[in-house]
Amino acid sequence: MSAGQRVRRSPAPATSRRSPVVVAGVAALVLAISVGAWVLFRPSAAGEGASGTGLPGPIGGSSVAMDVNTLVGKPATAFTLSDSDGTSYAVTPGQGKPIVLISHMGIT
Repeated sequence: MSAGQRVRRSPAPATSRRSPVVVAGVAALVLAISVGAWVLFRPSAAGEGASGTGLPGPIGGSSVAMDVNTLVGKPATAFTLSDSDGTSYAVTPGQGKPIVLISHMGIT
């Protein structure tokens, strides 16, 4: 090669394409972080309970709700319960026997 000739270099190789698995992993990570931030920092909805847990508040509004500590040691009032067939049962606490209520919500 003479001094006046230029050396021809081959072009730099094109950047390699990212693996679809890596792209999907990064996208899943960004999505998980976004959902986590939304759950932590979202404003409370108007229909949520006062505790902000997403559970509904008491029927009749918060003015009807009672503090549990004001009921400790006091007898419960009589009430009726209906089963899935519509049969009503009168419950009168304070008759000298303990009462245990078990509720299976959604199971019939």
